[in-house]
Formats: sequence, C-alpha cells, structure tokens
Amino acid sequence: MTNASLSRRRFLPLCGLLLPAARLAGAEPVTRSPEPTGKDDTLSLQAAIDRVKPGGILEGFGRQFTVTRLVLHSEMTFRNFKLRAKGTGTPLDAVITIDGNSTPARDIVIQDVDIDGNRTAQSNLTTEEDGGRDGIRIVGRAERLLIANCSANRCATDGLKIFSHKSLSGNDADLNFRDIYVTNCRFLGNRRHGASGDSLRNVHFIDCDFSGNGVDVPGSSEGSRGAIDNGVIYGAGVDIEGYGAGSGVDGLYFVRCKATKNARFGFQFWEPTPPTRSGFLPRKKIVFENCTVDGGVSPRHGHQALEMSQPVPVRGGRPTYEDVQIIGLTCNGTVILNGVSRAVFAGGRYVSPYPGFWGIGEYCRDVKFLGVDTAGKIFAFRK
Repeated sequence: MTNASLSRRRFLPLCGLLLPAARLAGAEPVTRSPEPTGKDDTLSLQAAIDRVKPGGILEGFGRQFTVTRLVLHSEMTFRNFKLRAKGTGTPLDAVITIDGNSTPARDIVIQDVDIDGNRTAQSNLTTEEDGGRDGIRIVGRAERLLIANCSANRCATDGLKIFSHKSLSGNDADLNFRDIYVTNCRFLGNRRHGASGDSLRNVHFIDCDFSGNGVDVPGSSEGSRGAIDNGVIYGAGVDIEGYGAGSGVDGLYFVRCKATKNARFGFQFWEPTPPTRSGFLPRKKIVFENCTVDGGVSPRHGHQALEMSQPVPVRGGRPTYEDVQIIGLTCNGTVILNGVSRAVFAGGRYVSPYPGFWGIGEYCRDVKFLGVDTAGKIFAFRK
C-alpha cells in the first residue's frame, strides 16, 4: 500500500474518523525531522513534534532514532520512523505517549513507525504500570486515532497500551477511548502483553499480530524475563482488563488477527468489577472475525486461548459480557466463557488439548454454536 493511499486525508474517512473540514481542505504541512545523531535523539525529535502545526505531518524518511519518551499532540501525523528505546530505569518512559489526561487527545495518525523497545536494557520494572516501558502508550481520553503499518516489538511492558490512568469516569456510559483503528500492525516479543486496553468504544484491530509476548528472552537482565504474576509468566497477546465502572467496552473488533505463542492467553478479558456496582454496564459488542489463537507456551496453566471471565466472588447473577460474536476462529487451546450473555460461535475450528471438551462456561445464557468444527468435543456448561 502506498503512502498516498494511507494519507491522513484518504484513510481516516474510510475508518469513519472524520477530521474537521478545515484541516482537510488544503495540503497538510510537512515538517522534516532532524537528523539522527546515533545517540539520544529525544530532545531534538520532541522539539520537532512540538513545532508541527494542527493538521501537519512530521516526516521521518525511514531513519532510525534512539529515544526515551516522545509525546505526540492532537491533530498531527507522525510517519516513517524507526525508533529504538534507550535503556532507562525511569517509570513510564514509553517510546511514544499520547496523553489525554488533562485534555482529550484527538485526530492523531501514527503511520509506518517501527519501534524496538530494547527490553533487555530496561530496568525498574516493578513500578507503576509494570514499568510503563511500552511501545505506544495512550492514556486518559482519546478519540479518532489511526495506527497503521506499525510495529512495537521487544518492549519491556506492552507493545500498545490504552489505559484510562487518571481519567476513569465511574460510569460505563462514559468511556474514554473512541473511534480507534489499528491496522496491519505487529506487537511481538514484548515483556508483558502485546496490547492491553480498557474503556473502549468503537475500537478496531485489523490484520494485527500479537504473538510471542510475556516470555523470557536470552539474557540475565530484568527486562529479559517475562512479566511474573504469582511466580509464573502470564503475558497475553491481548489483555482487556477492567479497573472499575467506566472501564467498560462498547464495540471492540478483531478482524484477521493472530495471537499465538504468548506466555498464557491469546485473548484475555478479565473484569473484577461486580455487575451490581453503580455505573456498571456489561462489556458488549465484542467481535472476533477470522482470527487465529492458541493457548500459549507456559505449562503451568489451562491453555486458555480465549477467556472472558471475572473473579469467582463476583460471578453469577447479572452478566459481565454480552453480544459476543466469534466467527471463523482457528483455535488451538480452550475457550472459557463466564458470565456471558448472547454469544454466538459461527464456523471455525477448535483443537483442544483436553479429552471430551474444547470449552467451559459458567453462568452463561443464550450461547449458540453454528457449524463449528470441534472433532466431536463439547462446550461444557458447568453452572
């Protein structure tokens, strides 16, 4: 795909991300990036970002820069960069940050950007947000974002993080991240998750790969070890986790995505908030279409390839998740559904490591199976 076909003017309207008409009327001003120094380029590159005018483009020409933390602003395009994270012990030194805590971020394109998180050089990773050494860290509130033809690999926390941080509304009718499209991107070999998120409305992942995350890599540094929970590696391809009312989901779509050979889950949804809590709404309109997942590489868990669940004490009664579609899934592992209402499995192939069953569910209702290939194994509803 050419740069022209991925331009701000032509691609975002296709995604429904309609920028202000005034920004689309004329040619976008292009700012040339500084020359890389081969050392720490953070200050010079951040100064160039700060000079980009609303609707403008910062062009990297495919050159490689070494940085600690770059902060993008609204109404800009950041394109054609290779970024390598400098080793640091400073929490929240994500390579790219979009910070919408004080003012919502909007209308940002990240295009043709490859990030090497240099995870083995990172330290102090048991601090806030497991070190916060992400490839792309989007926090607070944000809308109308496009991340296209990018990668964030070998990061010491997540490849991509979308996190409410200080901006949780306390009401699932008021979600923080809207109209975000991530297309043709790779989030591989990160220390924790390929991607993580909460408080999502109309968020799309298309043709993305979230594989090989959460596992150890060669070396003896802190960053070389996969993230640990209760003494075992646990990273997922994608982790969608709640932090209270306001961190819900209303429209989350995975199309032709892959999540294999992670420490644990391919896709994990985990919601500790009781459905009876004021402001809580079921996490809904969640779609997987023609994706490929497996149950990970750690021998110390149940090979869950896809899990939608919650802690046992809040399970039962009202649903946590509803309106889930799983279409044409290629699954090597198990599926766990707990507290799910109105789900459909249509087509797909499920290969379970266990005799007799390929999935387990508790407190589910109105779950349908249409034309799935399970080699005669069943989905077992236990309660």
